[in-house]
Amino acid sequence: MYGHDAYEHDRREHGRHPAYRSAFTLPSRRDSVARARHWLRDELQGWRLHTDLCDVAVLVVSELFTNAVLHTASTLISCEVRLLAEHVRLDVHDQGARDAGPSPRSPDSRAENGRGLLLVESLAEAWGVGSREGGVGRTVWAMLPLNHGSGI
Repeated sequence: MYGHDAYEHDRREHGRHPAYRSAFTLPSRRDSVARARHWLRDELQGWRLHTDLCDVAVLVVSELFTNAVLHTASTLISCEVRLLAEHVRLDVHDQGARDAGPSPRSPDSRAENGRGLLLVESLAEAWGVGSREGGVGRTVWAMLPLNHGSGI
């Protein structure tokens, strides 16, 4: 779908204006994670989403973006956020994986890392991994219900 057809589809399917969709791309570096968090918070606050939902979304993107930085061979990482009828969808796109894909671990209680996807799993209504359109890289996504806060 393109142009007006895509707008009408978004409006019918999601009851929202397609302006509630945004994306950014940053270098695959550790310092980009903070930039991703700040960008997402500013975007969601501009959409007038509840503070609790913004906090959860920022935490989820932080974990997914960090995983892409640490566990892929990407030079650039993209993030897309969409406001749907009952959810916020977060997609983090990488350029290529070094391993089979993300999956939650059971870290030792003394380990300093390895809990990010456990957090995502506990906060998101659903999350998953898929091939990136075009076949290069992958997309890790999460769906957050709007009722994480008191709505919009």
